[in-house]
Amino acid sequence: MLCQNCGKNEVNFRYTQIINGVKKEMALCDKCARSLGLESLDFNMPINFSNFLGDFLSVAADTGILPTFTKTGVLQCDECGMSYNEFVDTGKLGCSHCYDVFANALDPVFKNIHGSSNHIGRRSKLSKIEKEKVAEDVEKAHKKVAKTTEKIQKKDEKQEKIDKLNDDLKLAIKEERYEDAAKIRDKIKKLC
Repeated sequence: MLCQNCGKNEVNFRYTQIINGVKKEMALCDKCARSLGLESLDFNMPINFSNFLGDFLSVAADTGILPTFTKTGVLQCDECGMSYNEFVDTGKLGCSHCYDVFANALDPVFKNIHGSSNHIGRRSKLSKIEKEKVAEDVEKAHKKVAKTTEKIQKKDEKQEKIDKLNDDLKLAIKEERYEDAAKIRDKIKKLC
């Protein structure tokens, strides 16, 4: 999307102004935003989600919105040593074992946020017959790959034999063993 002011540069700044109930929105590039006097705003504001979540959890605990997020001081993970209070402050669990240790407090929160505390995932849209067909196709593909691999290995072995016989042929000619050279030549012709 191009800047609404200059129409040249890509938009990377959206400005919304509400004065006396009148809403005015603008999509601007950096240059136009600065030229319109919006340069005092920090365009690169980093968002720290752990602080955001930690603040959310502590406010929720303090206000009683989420009664399960009260600071207990008792619960502590025996693997990483993180206490429940630390989790409420940071919004991050220390390890995978923390889910088990804090399960009683986390389950109601997960249910509120996600609608369930169990991950259901996506279900396949294929019918049983279609799944069997896919399995058959996969099995055929595996067999075809195995046959191709076997052919390649046989070709490699055959080529190694031919290369060795060629070396023997050169040596026999060099040593002037022409009868042996003729026999080796015949073996090479049979393999080719």
